[in-house]
Amino acid sequence: MRRTPRRSNGSTRSNRRRRTARSAVGWLALALATLLAVTACGSGGGDVVVTVTSTAGAQVTVSGLDASGSQQASASASTALNSKVRVSSKPKFGSTDVAPNDPVTVTLFSATIKDLTVTGDDGSTVQGTISDDKATWTLGQRLAYNTVYTFNGTAVDTDGNETPFTGTLQTVKPQQTVRASFQIPSGTTVGVAAPIIITFAQAIGDKAAAQKTFKLTTDKGDVQGSWGWLQDEDIQGTGVKQSIVHFRPANFWPANTNVHVEADLQGVNYGSGAWGKEDISSDFTIGRKQVVQADVTTFHMVVLVDDQVVKNYPVSYGKESVPGRATVSGIHVVTEKYPTYSMCNPEFDYCNVEEKWAVRINNNGEFIHENALTTPYLGKENVSHGCVNMGVGDAEDYYNSAIYGDPVIVTNTGAPMTEQDSIYDWIYSFADWQKLSAL
Repeated sequence: MRRTPRRSNGSTRSNRRRRTARSAVGWLALALATLLAVTACGSGGGDVVVTVTSTAGAQVTVSGLDASGSQQASASASTALNSKVRVSSKPKFGSTDVAPNDPVTVTLFSATIKDLTVTGDDGSTVQGTISDDKATWTLGQRLAYNTVYTFNGTAVDTDGNETPFTGTLQTVKPQQTVRASFQIPSGTTVGVAAPIIITFAQAIGDKAAAQKTFKLTTDKGDVQGSWGWLQDEDIQGTGVKQSIVHFRPANFWPANTNVHVEADLQGVNYGSGAWGKEDISSDFTIGRKQVVQADVTTFHMVVLVDDQVVKNYPVSYGKESVPGRATVSGIHVVTEKYPTYSMCNPEFDYCNVEEKWAVRINNNGEFIHENALTTPYLGKENVSHGCVNMGVGDAEDYYNSAIYGDPVIVTNTGAPMTEQDSIYDWIYSFADWQKLSAL
């Protein structure tokens, strides 16, 4: 089954309410009152603007639009317009479901910000910056979940009068938070075909929101590549599907490259009440370029390091004339290796067969390993059950050279690699792989 990303799109609605001031005192008074009341209106869904009469020393609590009647609005607006302080916050003060990653701004009109402090009810102090014109404060860090933040500031109007103001925002309390992890631990050296894999503890809905937080840098500059989302899968066999995303370069990684990758997932809304639990990162190294060329028609396995042939082993591949025994064609990736491994294939009536120097290149049971019983056929005939059989000494030699992420390119068999294999990232052209991105 082709594994394609699911996309989730959000939509927002903005409802606007307009208050109309009324008065019983003639058309001119009615028109004036209406104009002033419109000045005091605001949006119920986005920015909130609060008009504050400049009275030095009087603290103003900003908690959304004042619900006062039209007479009070006309009275407070009777001062000359250039003597008013207007405070705009986005999200609006009083909001109780703010996402920790949302941008937060506080803007003054007809005034400047003298000072502004933001403290959380968890005891934290939040950092932000004031613009050069001192009219806007911008949040400079991510907020925490389920925390009430209180804003205390001082506005200075055009006449130099100071007016304290205050407001609150509360961040969302998630129904659940979801962990994620990289498969390549920090400090590891991997091969040039290694994908970067992030596995989530459960299936997530808004994959695009998660992917927007992924950042990758190398000491060799930009590396062309793309993230691709695989089908959600019950990896552990527990009945819980998990989301999986891989990063694959357009071509193999450049050798001897230091890679930093991070996913700032804390505060990300995955949808359906699930949010990112924490940020994750990894720093690892792409090692030497070791590529295995395995043309089954040659009965040999050639190892190249930095594009130079260093080994040419006689081997035996799968016996293609017997259905189910062919070695799969395609770019395999080394994922594991074991000094000894118990082989089992009930279809062909063997199990608990111990083999030495086993290097796994596919999750379908394909290994490169020692098999002394096939010694007479090495370099001459393909007789295995799908694995790459090697001789005594040669298998250990190759085992010692192999690392996670090395490519093993198998060619000229009648069994192509599919999405049922793993790791199958390299069966796609880069153009097709890019279609698996959520962005």
